Formats: sequence, C-alpha cells, structure tokens
Amino acid sequence: MSRENETAEEVVFLNPFTCGIYKDGGARYKIDPATGRRTDEIDNELGEQVGLLLSDADVPGAVRVNIEDVFSKRVLVPRYYDTRWLDDFKVLLEREGLESVSLGELVDTGVITVRGGHGSPSNDRRSGNIPYVKVSDIRSLRINVNPTNLVTQEVAESFWRGGDSGLRAWDVITPNRASSNIGEFAVMLPGEERIVITKEVFILRVVGGHDAGWSPFYLLWALCLKAVRKQWQRVALMQTNREDVSSRYREILLPVPHNAEWAEAVSAPFRDYFTTLAAARTAFVTSLSESGYEYIASAHSVGSIAVEPAADEDDADDEADS
Repeated sequence: MSRENETAEEVVFLNPFTCGIYKDGGARYKIDPATGRRTDEIDNELGEQVGLLLSDADVPGAVRVNIEDVFSKRVLVPRYYDTRWLDDFKVLLEREGLESVSLGELVDTGVITVRGGHGSPSNDRRSGNIPYVKVSDIRSLRINVNPTNLVTQEVAESFWRGGDSGLRAWDVITPNRASSNIGEFAVMLPGEERIVITKEVFILRVVGGHDAGWSPFYLLWALCLKAVRKQWQRVALMQTNREDVSSRYREILLPVPHNAEWAEAVSAPFRDYFTTLAAARTAFVTSLSESGYEYIASAHSVGSIAVEPAADEDDADDEADS
C-alpha cells in the first residue's frame, strides 16, 4: 500500500496477527510448515508490515479509512477494517452466482427478528428443574443442559417476565459476548423452549420471506458456512478482556437464496437431521414422562452434548448480570 496519496484526513490501519512475542513476553518464532518445528526466525508480522508501509510496498490487510468514517463507526480496531475477512465470502458469491444481504437488512425488512436472552440467576437461586443455559452451553449446533444449573418455576418466570420463555422451536442462538464461540449457532428443538438463557446471546427467528426461501433451516445453513462464520471475527472485538459484538452483528453478510426450491435443497441436510432428532427426542421424553419414574434433567435434554467449558467463559456468565 503506497503512501503517495496519504492525507491528514485518513487513518491507516494495519492488522498483523503476530508481533514477535507471546502475551507473557516470551519470544515467538516462526513455524516451519513442512516439519511443524520452530525456526530461529522471530514471528513479527507487525514489524514486517510497518517496514513494508514505510517502503511504500503493498501491505496485506492494510486499509486507509476516512477519519470521519472512523468517528461515525466509533471503532479504532484494525481487524474491523481488514477486508480479508470477507475474501472467502466474495469467492462463494461469485462461484455460486449469489447476491448478499446483511443481518441488519433482514431485520429491517421483517425477514428475521433478533433478541437477547433473559439474564443470569445468581448461584444461590439455582435449584429447581428448569435449565439455566450459559454461553458455554451453546456448542456443536446444540444447547447442552447442565444439571447443576437449574432454577425454580418462580425464578424462571421472574426472568421471563411472565409464564412463557418467549422462545420458540427452531430459533437459532449464538453467544454475543465473552465467548470464543461467537458466531457458532445452536438450534432449539421442539420441547426445549422452557429454559432461562443468559442475556449474552443473540436469538434469531425467521418470521418472513418464506416465498423467497427463508426458513430456519436455510438461515442455519447460511450461518454455518465457513465463509460466513469467518466474518464474526471481524465484528467480535475485545471489550476490556471479553469479546463483544454489540450492534455490529448487523454487518454480517449472508447469501440470498436463488429461490425457495434452491434454498430447500441446500438446507435439506439440516432440515432432515434436526427434524429427525426432534421426533426422536419427543418420543423419548414422552416415554420418560409416562413411565412413572423421576429422571435427572439431562435425561430430559437428550441429544445435547456435554462439553467442559473454558474457565473464562463459564465465569463470564456469572459476571454478566451481577
């Protein structure tokens, strides 16, 4: 990127991924891709990019932004302006002959709604039979119920602000703060709606655009594309020491379906899998309910995948609404 046309009204952003040291201050060395072993060469993209910039050479990921645009966006983070996060998505659109639409546009045109979760009950209120779901429980396209995090009906209704959670089958949910899984979505199956879910999530629901191909399964298909998932790394910025998306989720781009038939075809694996899973889960839970025995909460949440959460994610939920 040449400095020839640089003006005082522009901000130059560089987005190197390494700076020669680890966060503990130790030297970081480049890895030989052929052997997987460290070399003797310091891995310092920051220094390399500054050198390229000063020599008027092209710098990968560098961008100049008008200072008025920077102030209007209120973001001074280089990764946010790095267009490389969109490269794979652009290739996908060109290859498939597709147009794009942002989540914000889908909200504004009434195709989807986006809302947050309920909140986080304190530890001393977690005793009952209604699951409380943290961001660390949203993994591998499913919602994992932790049997140690249950609340009573009364506590649940205080967070629901009524007798109903407001959640619906086929809602898709992702963490929006304090998680490395921001942009990883889970789908809510029929019968899983009676939960209290942390406030730190986005809950997406398809409410329109059905004739054009929009459905919960097409939405989930689009959100699971690698080229779409990568975009969340641009908008999930560190807030103090926690990742945070805020309203920047509206900038995530999705492919617009060619038509309803095409959308149904490409999303068929998601529809087939989750409707089959839902039917099996419903039959299983019904059998348990009719057996006359009492079971642990995990049995009523069959299909969830138990994963030990990272310590920082687990703690972040407890801090979120304190």
